Amino acid sequence: MTSRILNVIYIIYSLEVGVALLLLPWLGIWDNNLVLYLCPQIEPVVTSPFFKGAVMGLGIDNVLIGLHEVIHFRSASHGLFSS
Repeated sequence: MTSRILNVIYIIYSLEVGVALLLLPWLGIWDNNLVLYLCPQIEPVVTSPFFKGAVMGLGIDNVLIGLHEVIHFRSASHGLFSS
């Protein structure tokens, strides 16, 4: 039972982080934050479309991992935390 709960938490985490990484690079909060204020020399890298696309790619990976875990949730021996 504990492994099923941990699998559900892992699925929710993967999907949530994936959606955040898909959306955040293209919102205004990405360009206006404390890190860029404190380290202005990294601003050209962080605000470039190539870097934003790479972060978006990581988001797609996380969403796909979450969807894979949802599809294979029924099998008892499958999953990151199953025993």
